[in-house]
Amino acid sequence: MTPELSAQDIKTLGGHSRWGVTPSDPMGTTVRRIDTGQGGNRIVTRTCTTLKPNMAITDGHVARAAKVMQRKFEQRFPKLAGIKMEHAWSGHLCLSTNSVSVAKELDHGAFSACVQNGLGTARGTLTGIAAAERAMGLRSEITDYFDREARPKLLPPHPFQEIGAIW
Repeated sequence: MTPELSAQDIKTLGGHSRWGVTPSDPMGTTVRRIDTGQGGNRIVTRTCTTLKPNMAITDGHVARAAKVMQRKFEQRFPKLAGIKMEHAWSGHLCLSTNSVSVAKELDHGAFSACVQNGLGTARGTLTGIAAAERAMGLRSEITDYFDREARPKLLPPHPFQEIGAIW
């Protein structure tokens, strides 16, 4: 995430004060411009993925991703080159090989909204709505949609998982 953009940066950037681009490929780059109502005039990007089956990352992983994101930011916004990212963080993506999410009752009274497959906010919101509606005993187009989905397929086991992700 960039620091708060200056008035000159905003003028240089031009365009609308709030927008977002989400890739069709869940592992692709997401770029958003937020405004004061969302936390300041900033650009937020997500662009790096790393396979970590043990779900453990180091400060070095975050630093490497931050460098890649900085370079890609400067390529996408050459007029803003020189603005250094103010924040960098990481998180986990839960994936299935068939891109299916889970939004259902797993056990009596235990509801799940997970496996967003890299489609974070949009898919997470929908699975959350579906799980909440299920918990309240409601049906909707959203719950019906997730009811029609197949079961998520697991990622391949070690060592095939690593080979597929690296190559």
